Amino acid sequence: MGNAATPQLIRNAHNVIDNFVHLAGRSFADLSDAEKRRNSAQVLDEGGKPAFRVQIDGKDTVLSVHDVLVRFIGSLYGSAKDFLSGVPIAGAVLSVPLWYTDAQIKALEAAAKDAGVAVLQIIPVSVSPLVAYGLTSPSEAGGLPDGGHGETYAPEKVLDRTVMVVDFGGTSCDVTLVAARAGIYSVLSYVHDATIGGRAIDDALVAHFAREFAKKTKVTIGEQDARAWAKLRNEAEVTKRALSASNSAQCSVESLAEGIDFSGSVNRMRLNLLAGNVYAQAQADMRRALEEAHLDACQVDEVVFAGGSARLNGLVEQLELLFSEDSGTQFTASIDSDQVIARGNALYAQTIVRVPHEAEERRFIESLGNARQENEGQLTAAATSRPVGVVLDAPQQGTPEFERVEKQIVDGQLFVTLLAAHTPVPARRTYRFPAAQGEASVVRLAYGTPEVRVDHVTPELDEEDEEEEPPEPEEVKTALVRPDASRLLELVVPHAAGSKAVVLELVVEASGALRAEARLDEDAKVVAEAVVGA
Repeated sequence: MGNAATPQLIRNAHNVIDNFVHLAGRSFADLSDAEKRRNSAQVLDEGGKPAFRVQIDGKDTVLSVHDVLVRFIGSLYGSAKDFLSGVPIAGAVLSVPLWYTDAQIKALEAAAKDAGVAVLQIIPVSVSPLVAYGLTSPSEAGGLPDGGHGETYAPEKVLDRTVMVVDFGGTSCDVTLVAARAGIYSVLSYVHDATIGGRAIDDALVAHFAREFAKKTKVTIGEQDARAWAKLRNEAEVTKRALSASNSAQCSVESLAEGIDFSGSVNRMRLNLLAGNVYAQAQADMRRALEEAHLDACQVDEVVFAGGSARLNGLVEQLELLFSEDSGTQFTASIDSDQVIARGNALYAQTIVRVPHEAEERRFIESLGNARQENEGQLTAAATSRPVGVVLDAPQQGTPEFERVEKQIVDGQLFVTLLAAHTPVPARRTYRFPAAQGEASVVRLAYGTPEVRVDHVTPELDEEDEEEEPPEPEEVKTALVRPDASRLLELVVPHAAGSKAVVLELVVEASGALRAEARLDEDAKVVAEAVVGA
């Protein structure tokens, strides 16, 4: 079961069932040739459904995908109970890729129930890392769980961020762009690529070591020598894992072919060269996700990595090249990428269990079906199409404040987003501003249009390189918001000379109407308000 089954591919391949989860809820006719072609137990057509024939206790046994899933989930359930030393398990949250059909989701839920697991909810796998990192409910301080490399969110990004989730798993790469808005998320784009993954990197390593073996021994591993290839693949995967923690690693296989042992080594640089095409394709998938969401890389606030292969430094470094250093994009991978999805599911389950049984929220959760078509209407909400914010006069040139926001200034004005685009409505936001000197403060609210500023900057030459040709200008992109020419409204807030702060509350109704209310300091009395229709 799991990693323990991998060595069995060498000695007992015909009794090993792998890559079966995605077959749930599908017919045999729906499977591609690649899904049917295996070096393990073969996929059979059993009454139009995929199945496997294996030997159990010396007897030929046909197991449906449902049977295999029940056994697999049951094993995980048993391990969890052993780990918790008998603590009762109320249920579990399962996660599935966004490309799963309703039939697949229902099949997974049925298998879990037959395994004795109460399914609390089934969520998209791209949500799980967001939950694991607390991105659905960030702290007021903006801190990340587990440190996040010591970084914190900028104050204006604590509630509202655009996050890219890159799930680089064993057999696929999934890129999801998510608008995280005060604990509620919306999927902006999604790209599923079944042509790359950890196995594709393994393939590159296996081919490399096979060439090295042939070069050293003059023996070529035959195409039909399944045992030799299984041995080499098993050790190549071990080598890949070792390279995620060290700069070089050994690959040793006893009696690889014709009784000859093999021993070779590889370093990270070589691995990066071998897997270069895989890395490039993953980056292309990220670009495609950005294009489908009509976003530039500089407009992404955070990239979250998941999946076992995301631990490879070369892969992460290649993907980070898509984002410039000036963009301010954060890269989050402080939780083990092998565990981040499971951790997110566990935290999600904990949240559900803690909701009181008599609460209306609990009844709503329990009423939700796990089929996408059944719950889609209940969970889909209208959202803002454009950002709403305050328009400020640009700081005086030469000041530190001006240098900090210079690239966001448009026509002498600075737009500060208060309510981001793609925020589900109804929505409420509260902000505090210093009160102006005098008897009133003027708050200028406007819709904005997100844009990307492009500057061409010539890098400075090092003193040692003065004789070389001047470098080509580099393209530097900056995300900004252009305030609309016609302002939404001006809110005049009268106050006494001693007032210190203006508290502004923005409310967007489900109809789209915007209400702005202003208070002074800690006073509950509304001193100025305005409403703009939908």
